[in-house]
Amino acid sequence: MQRAILALAQPAEVQLSLFPDFVCKADELALDFEDGLYELVGHEHEVTAEQRGAIDALDAVLVSMSGPTGFWTEEALRTHPTWERIRELAKAVAVAFGWELRIPPPSNAFYVVAGPDKRPAGDWVALVRRHIEKLFGRK
Repeated sequence: MQRAILALAQPAEVQLSLFPDFVCKADELALDFEDGLYELVGHEHEVTAEQRGAIDALDAVLVSMSGPTGFWTEEALRTHPTWERIRELAKAVAVAFGWELRIPPPSNAFYVVAGPDKRPAGDWVALVRRHIEKLFGRK
């Protein structure tokens, strides 16, 4: 959750630098936040009312953007006032949790480039194996 919040709190150019060029970066920011929400399941009792309120406010704006709208482009991420509002709300979440506002570390996500037929390009099994080896240091 912390990485997702810190990513959402960053200026647009930093946000764009956090993901590979072939992904929808604005969408990835929202998906990372959604994944972070799942991390809270079973830990709700550890979250204060202030923290929950800050998370809920951020979540409400992101949910209001869902669907095929103009919010999910790099240009929108740079210029749309809603994205600036998201950054402010994400900063409020970070403050509520007492997190330092810093650039988050790279994600452990693994992205596969799709070929023209929408299947992963190249030998995707080998790509996944290399990624697992990198993460866990074994073969």
